[in-house]
Amino acid sequence: MKITYIFTADGKTKVEWWGQERFRNRESRIYTAGTVHVIPIPDTLILCDFCNAEITEFPVPVLWGSHALCGECLTNVQRRSNDN
Repeated sequence: MKITYIFTADGKTKVEWWGQERFRNRESRIYTAGTVHVIPIPDTLILCDFCNAEITEFPVPVLWGSHALCGECLTNVQRRSNDN
């Protein structure tokens, strides 16, 4: 895993670059009225946590430890910090 840094509105921010293998065996858990529903997430389905666009290019930039970003959102996060 490669690590770089960018400047965002929060200051210097670490970016981890994840390969497709880091997205394997994921699941979503929904807790309701004393029950837990586990929904597996397909290994090939990776969505941008900011805009929900499907990500198909690797490696994927990941901010704050778990937020996958598409290239456009990564650029926007950097641009927004440069505008301030």
